[in-house]
Amino acid sequence: MADRPRSEYRRSLADLTIPAPDLRPRAAREVSRDRLAALLLQAYRGTVDDEGETHDDAVDAVDHYLGVALADHANVLVDGDTPVALCCVSIVDGVHYIDPILVTPDRKRTGIGRGFVCWSLHRLRAAGVDEVGAAITDGNIPSERLFTGLGFTRIGPWPPVDR
Repeated sequence: MADRPRSEYRRSLADLTIPAPDLRPRAAREVSRDRLAALLLQAYRGTVDDEGETHDDAVDAVDHYLGVALADHANVLVDGDTPVALCCVSIVDGVHYIDPILVTPDRKRTGIGRGFVCWSLHRLRAAGVDEVGAAITDGNIPSERLFTGLGFTRIGPWPPVDR
């Protein structure tokens, strides 16, 4: 997948006052790569992140995300056997990052993405994490609104120029 300009957002977890939703996600590694790839393709289609990926491209992306994600923080929400949302957390230069957060088109604007990010923030705080970041494709207005609405602040381009 091509590198599009992205921005880095961060927030402290010390002042986390957002209620923790009652979600029961499954470990992403328990869901087939093909189903997760289908979720990724559905979530990206028609968005700024849509680069015309094939199913094989999506499987490669899923392998990458699950390869770098913390095992306890790579989770999927399912409806029956169908994944409807994926949220992964990885560590880059000592900072925890939520990337990606994917939601199927039929579940967007229902609060599932916000709830899943909130759930992840609470789990990270419980694990002793003080600060969380997100890297968002520039122009991905729904993601920018989601994260800024949850207290994240844009701090600059991703990756930072000095890295």
